[in-house]
Amino acid sequence: MARRFEFRLETLLRLRQLQQREAKRKVGAKLAEIALVDRLNRQTASEIARQQRLLLAGQQQRRLDPLALQRGRAWVAHLRHTIGLRQARRTELVTELRELQAAWQRARTAEQIVQKLRERRWREYLHDQARQEQAATDELAQQLHGYQP
Repeated sequence: MARRFEFRLETLLRLRQLQQREAKRKVGAKLAEIALVDRLNRQTASEIARQQRLLLAGQQQRRLDPLALQRGRAWVAHLRHTIGLRQARRTELVTELRELQAAWQRARTAEQIVQKLRERRWREYLHDQARQEQAATDELAQQLHGYQP
């Protein structure tokens, strides 16, 4: 009776696969966070452009409200400051992303090591099975050849 294939490190392989998936999920989450910062910066930049157009339009019509002009400029300065803060945050996020990508790569490598070991053991198992079948076939052939009615 042929024994069935058993890989003793199956639990370790599943653990490594889970670690790899978790590392991949973290990389995806960090990429999403960076994309959010980028989107907010684009929106803020378009708001700055809109405010500058409004200020310019007010100046061209020669009806200047000093208080509105001061508020508009202060608002634009605040928006630019916000973009600067987000750019600093984005730099931090990119650094964190690189660390997470390195961890993901290490997890992938660790999983691939165990996976390759499993594949090698599977090939050895198939080879042993084929050898046993061949031995059984050879024995049967010898018995049949040796038997003469």
